[in-house]
Amino acid sequence: MSDNEDRLEELQASGETIAKLAEQPELFTQAAAAFRADDAEKFQDALGRASLLDRCRYICRWFCSKHCVFICAKLVGRIEHATEFDVEEWRAFAEYTGRLARDRETLQKLLEMIASEDAKSFQEFIEKNKIERFAHQLCHWLCGVRCRVACQKMCPPMPELIKVGEIPVGHFDAVGYAAGPSSPGVFTPSDNPAAGVGDHPFGGSVHINGLFNVAGATQYKVEFGPSSTGPWTAIRTALVDCTQIFPPIEVPRVPTGDWYAIADMHFYSEGQTYLTDWETPALDANVTYYVRMVVRNAALTEFPSNPVPVRVDNVGPQGPDVDGRPLIEFSQGGEKLGCCAQVTKDKGPIQVHIVGTDENFSSLDVTAYGGCSGSIGIFSKTYNGDRTDLGAPAPGITVTWDPWADQVEACCYVVFVRLFDRAIINDVWNGGHTYQNWRSITIG
Repeated sequence: MSDNEDRLEELQASGETIAKLAEQPELFTQAAAAFRADDAEKFQDALGRASLLDRCRYICRWFCSKHCVFICAKLVGRIEHATEFDVEEWRAFAEYTGRLARDRETLQKLLEMIASEDAKSFQEFIEKNKIERFAHQLCHWLCGVRCRVACQKMCPPMPELIKVGEIPVGHFDAVGYAAGPSSPGVFTPSDNPAAGVGDHPFGGSVHINGLFNVAGATQYKVEFGPSSTGPWTAIRTALVDCTQIFPPIEVPRVPTGDWYAIADMHFYSEGQTYLTDWETPALDANVTYYVRMVVRNAALTEFPSNPVPVRVDNVGPQGPDVDGRPLIEFSQGGEKLGCCAQVTKDKGPIQVHIVGTDENFSSLDVTAYGGCSGSIGIFSKTYNGDRTDLGAPAPGITVTWDPWADQVEACCYVVFVRLFDRAIINDVWNGGHTYQNWRSITIG
């Protein structure tokens, strides 16, 4: 996008936004009065009720521009227009502002003159310092800086979720998968797709943190829904807080209806960021939800955060065997083997057939246990960053195992197949959901 297109986009957005506020005269008047009074709470409340808080910076900048024109016309009077560009005049003003910047006391007095619209004192300062040619420039410089600082206060970020399941929201992709590490990192490590770690959905209870940001906030709720526009279901988990550390005094922190009171947040609230714990739907296998926070003030004006997509998976790997277990079967020389079958070298290697799948497959392994060998790895694989890899879906995977070539001791072995998914469960990555099956075989 060219610089000119950027300017046009900014002007269009600014003009459209302030026009929408102007269509609501009462709220426009309240916003303007709050701006002039430097009252962030009332300013945000007016814009919130106008459904324009997310465009606060456009409105604040427009008010700043209009305000500074008015103030400087009042404090300085008619501007003497320069007939041509004079870089030396620019440089002279730059030198003057540099000297002024070293005089904190004078700067403070000038800012007070701007804030109180004290034309008499400002004009006396101009005359005393013989800077008439800089009068308008000085006024606009002071007013502009004051305005920019005021807009930072008037237009903080909207309410925002900062962590879901201890994972920063910046680590979530558009369909709700999360990347490690968690914050702090003890819960979930950095991604390692080759080891089956990464692209995490969530299961069980999910810890949610956020920032209110809104001036005068009194209550909040956390909601989830099937799309970024809802419909929304409030999370009403009863929490525990602590009003005193030594000796500890624990108190319930529960919502009234859908709303938690911010005043009820104490020592267990993680600096008033711990919002709730979301008990994710127990039967969901691979579903994307959207989670958001809504904050409101004493006037009951509501300020919603941007929704965060979160993938939920509460169902582990599945297979076609009894109870949905993964399937494991042996054959040798084309002949299917029963449980505890004895195999001998003369019939050749063993074929191990496995079937099992998960939409959020992480890894699978086939391992034999027994004899004096302890454990013997037969086969393993991970998703290795490929989300389309479901593990060993039907018709399955057949791998060849030659225990004699591996010098496996002749003995009875129990061979396990284990499948894992990538779910962070109860805020912790610990191998996800797992399901296993086994068969016995005797190596002769």
